[in-house]
Amino acid sequence: MIDYDYGVQLGPLKWVNRDLYRQARNDERIRRWCRQHTLIDEHQQEAWFAAQSADPTIEMFEIVNDIAEPVGVCGLTDINHVCQRAEFSLYVMPYYQGSSFGRMALRTLVRWGFNELNLNMIWGETVGSNPAEVTFEQVGFEHTGYRPAMYYKGGKWQDSQIWCLLRSTWQSLPTSL
Repeated sequence: MIDYDYGVQLGPLKWVNRDLYRQARNDERIRRWCRQHTLIDEHQQEAWFAAQSADPTIEMFEIVNDIAEPVGVCGLTDINHVCQRAEFSLYVMPYYQGSSFGRMALRTLVRWGFNELNLNMIWGETVGSNPAEVTFEQVGFEHTGYRPAMYYKGGKWQDSQIWCLLRSTWQSLPTSL
């Protein structure tokens, strides 16, 4: 378990929780902010679970609260050790949204990525005006750009927002973030 005393731990994804992960990703409160357009079925979930487990450029984790309940999923994808960068992925179960678990998990993930994987930059992309962008800013990410009309979601074209955090910026932030 990865634990930096931010209020959550990051642990391995558990096969027994795969349906929980899929149900959360298929929930409209999460899915509307994701790149994927369709619902995820059991076969797709199982294929993803197997593929990400075997792919060295992906490190995904279950977010666990202080009573060992899974509260979300986060991770780093497209990990590039030569360029020292990765893209973050994060969602909190709908019934835990607004609880600060996302902020705590992202802080933990970022610290792990910079310290353990020796990354120089962690970035992410959001679709539309994702309310989680406030969380990204709280952790130290900067809005560095957008791609107009990148995704067609909810019956309209949505912009893509790009968020980046450099190790040097992270190291200069107060530890109380």
